[in-house]
Amino acid sequence: MEFFLFLLFLTFFGLVTAVFVYYVKILFFSKKTNYRREELTDIRGDVFRICLDVLESGGNLIYGSGTFFGSALLVWLWSLLGSVLGEKGPGPFEHIFHMPIFFLALFFSFPFLKEAYRGEKYLALVKPTLSGLALGNLAAGAVHYGLDRDLFFLFYLLLLFVQIPVLVFLWNREPIFGMSFEESESSYSYESEDDWGAPSATSGSVQENGWEEEDEGPFTEETDDFGLGDDPFRDDFK
Repeated sequence: MEFFLFLLFLTFFGLVTAVFVYYVKILFFSKKTNYRREELTDIRGDVFRICLDVLESGGNLIYGSGTFFGSALLVWLWSLLGSVLGEKGPGPFEHIFHMPIFFLALFFSFPFLKEAYRGEKYLALVKPTLSGLALGNLAAGAVHYGLDRDLFFLFYLLLLFVQIPVLVFLWNREPIFGMSFEESESSYSYESEDDWGAPSATSGSVQENGWEEEDEGPFTEETDDFGLGDDPFRDDFK
């Protein structure tokens, strides 16, 4: 029962994080200024691609998915030690074993790992590993808080505020504290190069040429045979 709830919360937090990643991308990290209504409301395909991008880190879905679920399962088993050693209700062991120790250790040691193993393909698995550790920690905390109230609510909120923003930057391929977790740019992007709301070069040139040309009205070719002070009527009409 608890393991089923853990998988349910793991999926839930993964999808919610992907939604946050998408909207943060278009609001803060995107070059586009105009969006269609479908781009803001119909985001199911983009959310699926974001999740798939995390699981395909390194270009291999099997390795990425295995690393993600393996790290999430590690955090889940680690959190069970707090329940075994501690007592029912919030206690020191429950909070110690629910702290994101593995997540923080890998996050702060990555600059040294990147320098030591530069160019190694295994570095691409850091992204699904960090994601699995963070989401697994949040899912395990949600299960233990919901079933046994083993955690204080403010402590669980702290877990959310520490790990979710890191995942938002990580999944958006943005540097975190000046450190990039990406070796190369990915072909996946939420936006196209051309902004659909901006005027194209062709229309701009046509409009510019139109301004340069002299406007021709319906009376342009008419000649004025009489001046301003001349009488336009002949003498026989007077």
